[in-house]
Amino acid sequence: MDTVMTMLLIFIVLAACIGGLAVIQKREKEKEALRQQIAKFKYRANQASTILSNVEMLPVGTETRQIVLQYILGYLNAIQKLSPHDLSANNNIQSVKKALEKPQSPVDSQSLVIPNNPQELKLQINRLTNLAKFISKLKTSPAVTSTLIPISIQKIMSLVSESKICAYIQQGKNALSEHKYVPAQRLFTLSQDMLDKIPNKNARLTQLQADLQELIKSTPADALNTALDFNEEATPEESEQSGTEDSTDELFGPKKKW
Repeated sequence: MDTVMTMLLIFIVLAACIGGLAVIQKREKEKEALRQQIAKFKYRANQASTILSNVEMLPVGTETRQIVLQYILGYLNAIQKLSPHDLSANNNIQSVKKALEKPQSPVDSQSLVIPNNPQELKLQINRLTNLAKFISKLKTSPAVTSTLIPISIQKIMSLVSESKICAYIQQGKNALSEHKYVPAQRLFTLSQDMLDKIPNKNARLTQLQADLQELIKSTPADALNTALDFNEEATPEESEQSGTEDSTDELFGPKKKW
């Protein structure tokens, strides 16, 4: 009888241990899932913050800055719900809210600066293009003001077009310096075609269009001696031009990889 009772007691203890272990494992899995979710949201917020900081000194417009800040705030709020005591998220929420009160930047009223270094200009084009792609993915996101997205994309793509035109002209001038007249003329013609598609040109593009017409019909020697100034002063009201370009995750839309 004592043996039976001992065996029964051992069985009960083992069952309790197994049950307790299962509960502990379940809780650990839930904690790990929560940590992964928070890490994902932080990654998204940091990614958006990096994209915005990369174009901080470019006139991308108030709409673009507001959209990205709203997107970041959406993720920070989600982190706060999952982890109310996350001091970093709480502090960042206050910072982003303050930035959203006045999202405009003085640089937005200035003309686009075109780097003289071809690699820097290429980097600028890539950053603007990535920004446009990022903004276009937020069309169905409830975290941002969707009516601002078309305005934002149009402004960004106008900057992309302006940068590309200047890049092609730079390449054309380099080709001329190497006495490669035919490739240079092709690049100048490509730039001219892009300019023709822009209805509202700023001061820089208007001047470049006139200069290009002379370059295209000039002799190699004359073309080589023609100076093109990419960074002429342009008034803010002249700096508007056209440009168009036409996924999200489980929080703001269809799920996507991160």
